[in-house]
Amino acid sequence: MAEAVRTPRDDQKASLRKATWGRPELDPIRSFEGKHIVLTGVTGFLGKVWLTMLLDFLPSVQRVSVVCRKKTGSSASERFAELVDTSPALTPLRRRHGARFRDFIDDKVRVIEGDGTKPLFGVSPSLVESADLVANFAGLTDFEPDPAIALTTNTLGALHAAELCAQTSGKRLMHVSTCYVAGRVSGEVAEHLDYGRSPLERDFDPQSELDAVRDTLDRCRTKRERIAQLMVRAERLGWPNVYTYTKGLAEHLLHSRVDICTTTIRPSIVESARTYPFAGWNEGINTSGPLVWLFSTSFRHFPSRPRHHFDVVPVDSVARGALLIAAEMLENRAEDVYQLASSDINPFTFRRAIELTNLGVRRMHANPEQGFGQKVLRHLDVMPVSAKATPLLGVQRMQQAARQGVHWLRQLNLREELPTSVWNRFGERAEKHRKKQAQRLRNFDRTMNRVQEMLRLYRPFIHDHDYVFSTARIHGLNKRLSHEQQKRLGYDVGTIDWHDYWLNIHVPGLERWCLPLLRGEKIPAEPIDLDDEERIHQIVSENSVAPAEDRVR
Repeated sequence: MAEAVRTPRDDQKASLRKATWGRPELDPIRSFEGKHIVLTGVTGFLGKVWLTMLLDFLPSVQRVSVVCRKKTGSSASERFAELVDTSPALTPLRRRHGARFRDFIDDKVRVIEGDGTKPLFGVSPSLVESADLVANFAGLTDFEPDPAIALTTNTLGALHAAELCAQTSGKRLMHVSTCYVAGRVSGEVAEHLDYGRSPLERDFDPQSELDAVRDTLDRCRTKRERIAQLMVRAERLGWPNVYTYTKGLAEHLLHSRVDICTTTIRPSIVESARTYPFAGWNEGINTSGPLVWLFSTSFRHFPSRPRHHFDVVPVDSVARGALLIAAEMLENRAEDVYQLASSDINPFTFRRAIELTNLGVRRMHANPEQGFGQKVLRHLDVMPVSAKATPLLGVQRMQQAARQGVHWLRQLNLREELPTSVWNRFGERAEKHRKKQAQRLRNFDRTMNRVQEMLRLYRPFIHDHDYVFSTARIHGLNKRLSHEQQKRLGYDVGTIDWHDYWLNIHVPGLERWCLPLLRGEKIPAEPIDLDDEERIHQIVSENSVAPAEDRVR
């Protein structure tokens, strides 16, 4: 095995670790006192929770400058104001400050118009020169987006954040990546980055790779062509998709900078809140949402390895971990990489996830007013199978059956098949029914196309590779908190009861915040007030004890 490339940054960090050997108690309240934080990605799922938690738990912070992109018809300030007025993520702050909520936000938060696709995020250096830390939560999380957009957002955007950070007095950058930059590997994944070494242990020059990618994309005319070209490069180095490739490339490029001190945070699969801002809150379509939706359909064979780890972390656990890491950075004691995951200390396997999701789906189909189809689905459990299997209720078989049904219905001439007396009496109604059923089967066929695409993208993470992410460093920070601060700010994934979290918090949360989007429905934009929150907790409480037939021992 070739020796890893060493950069000046490695020597810098080695000296820092030696100088701070025997670290004192970690006190985030003191660390953030009087500090100026620049935050990007505040409109994202994790960014909202981190901002709310920072302002709620650490009000000693002097100022948070949020870099927000304007949208068509809305300025950056108007866009952030809408978030403040409507996002459920800010519920704890609304409850704490009441009528003074907006005054508190105006006092603590400054909105800066910016754009991650531009150098320096399009921000004037004078607006951030007093900042002690830049927290970069901005990024694109789609597994297979247009590579041009992914590269601009995930890779160049990270470099633009670094440029912005270099203009600040603190010169500290906290960059959010993903655990899955580990690529096509199985087993324990260390909290480490070997500069210029790919997941397949191949040497490469990050800057040359970036230049080659940009040149390649400039020559491609279509999204399909761009994806094909980038996938060749990604797979050659050991990354399974465009997302992990662009995120991994960003980590290497940031690591080579010596003018700023960068710490990279790698969360695993970020999902519904455990307790904060309230139990079950989710937003958008995250990783497990499509899987739970899939289990609620007639799909019954899930390509996965039962013993492989399904590394899920609640969004509030990730936000707490990121606050601790930021506090450590403000004390100049942080490591290069921290992983925020669950697989090493509180394993959750796909066997367990499938079992609990089956029970959650039974509850979803438990309404006595539902039709016969839902009653049947309630008792048909999903089973893990090999990705090469084509079972009776697998995607390919169901899609084939749907297409055959559409073909048969199109060929069916009811006027010729039915007796004249029957046609005269029921023909018009029967013809409408025939067309309706044909449309349903066509929609089902399109849905199965989406399912196959989803399973293809997820396959490396749910079937091919088994990841166990080391999280020793965040637990080391945890141990240095006081007992009281551990209760509020501690990284708590070791205490998660997966049965309770999945059935009583996560699946009900997805049912409210995610599954409607997958069904083509809209989520109400109004904020969650106290009455709504109590109603949500009432719903969760009503589901907290499974029916006798559903209980897992």
